[in-house]
Parts: sequence; structure tokens; C-alpha cells
Amino acid sequence: MIPNDMVHVAVAPPKTLDGDLLKRVASLVGKEISDTRLLLVGEIPRIIASYPNTDIADSIAQSLRDAGLVAFVCRDSELRNRSASFVARTAKSGDREVIFWDRRGGEVRVEAGDAFLIIRGRIQSTTQEKTSTTKMKLNVAATVLTGGIPIMRRVTQKTTKESFPAEDFVRIFDRRSSDPRVEMSQSHVDYTLLGPELTPSTPANFKIVVTKLREWFPLAIFDGRLTKRFKTDVPAAGPGEALKINCKLIYLCHLASHGACVRHL
Repeated sequence: MIPNDMVHVAVAPPKTLDGDLLKRVASLVGKEISDTRLLLVGEIPRIIASYPNTDIADSIAQSLRDAGLVAFVCRDSELRNRSASFVARTAKSGDREVIFWDRRGGEVRVEAGDAFLIIRGRIQSTTQEKTSTTKMKLNVAATVLTGGIPIMRRVTQKTTKESFPAEDFVRIFDRRSSDPRVEMSQSHVDYTLLGPELTPSTPANFKIVVTKLREWFPLAIFDGRLTKRFKTDVPAAGPGEALKINCKLIYLCHLASHGACVRHL
């Protein structure tokens, strides 16, 4: 256990939010009604309160569940855990399992019934490209010295251009950890695994890969909400960390809504 590790209480925003539920939740978490309303709207799980110990957090989460919400608890250290993901380059389906290989030949085997959740999302990053352009300009001082004969000089201008590329990914989770077993990203997949289904379009190929994963893991829940952009309620270092936190919250929310509300922290 990490000292001073805050315990968060998170909820899945309800489809309908009436006044009585809003007042009840606001009273439970000790927040203003206006602030509580903002926390109970949206499409992804939201952290609604944080506490210094598990006992208080568990009690509040249970009260929120009694009010009809999907609520769960998680430690701050779990959300911020930066364990390395297995980034697969290719995959092959067998009789009872799917084998994934990375660029170095490492492999991970996931049995068809072990996959609990498949999250498809999109990460947007910022890249800066520096360019230099050379132009000819009039050298005024030199022109004056020559009595008016135009003297030109080369001037180099440096500019920085920002772009915001987006890349789709898919992450596969089992029930044992909020860290994904396998991750596949659009630019790192060897699409020859598609065989005759291969197309000239990378986005189309990745869509086919995702479809195959859903067929290979028919019991897994599929969640595609993170193809949109969402902020996180936990301060994050950048878009990559924010996305990882949101993935963990979605995973824990599905785990809670499928009969595992009380977790050992």
C-alpha cells in the first residue's frame, strides 16, 4: 500500500438525472448541486469524490449503488500505474486462443473466453515540424553605399508548424487487471495478417482487425466511446496518460456493473 494514496469514488453517469437523485448524490458526497450535476453528465465514468481511506470510500460507493448508480472505488496509484503494455504487431486465431506477436517476436496468448473487455479509442498527439525558407531581400545599407545600385541578400526564416495527428488503437483486458493484456495501434499493425481481406486503406484495415478481434473474443464487452475526445478528472501529464486513466475507469466500471462492485484495495 502506498502512503497517502487517495481512494477515488467513481460513477457511471446515469441515462436520466432527476432532481431527487441529484440532491441525494450531492448530499452523499458533500458537494453543491450545481457541481454534482456536472459530474453526473457525460458518456464515460467520472470521479465524483476522493477520500483518504478505503472505509469511507467504500461506504459512499455503497450508498451511491443503493441510489441506483453504478459506483466503484479505485486507488489513485492504480489509475496512474504506468505498467508497460504488450504492443502487438500481428495476431493469429487458433482453436481456443489468439496468439499475438510484437516486433521482437515476443508473444502473448489470450484464450477466447479470457477476454473481458475490448476498448477501441483514438489518441491525438501534437507534433511540431520546423521548416526553413530562404528569400532574397534588399540590403538597404549596401545599396546606399553603391549609390543606389540594388544589392540583394539572402535571409533565412525559420517557422514551426504544428499538426495534430490522430491514431486509433484497441486494447484487450481480462478480469485480473485494469492494465491491458494486449494493445494494437493503427500504425504498428502488420496488416498482412488480413490475407485476402487486405485493402489499400490503413483505417479500413484497422477496422477489419477490430472486427476480427470481436469475432475471436465473442464473450468480451466492446466499448468504443474513446474514439471521441474526453478529459479526465485526474490531473494527467499528457494525452497519453489521460487516455490510460479513462481506459482504467471504463474497465473498472464494466467490472463493477458485472457483479464485482466490491474490490479488494
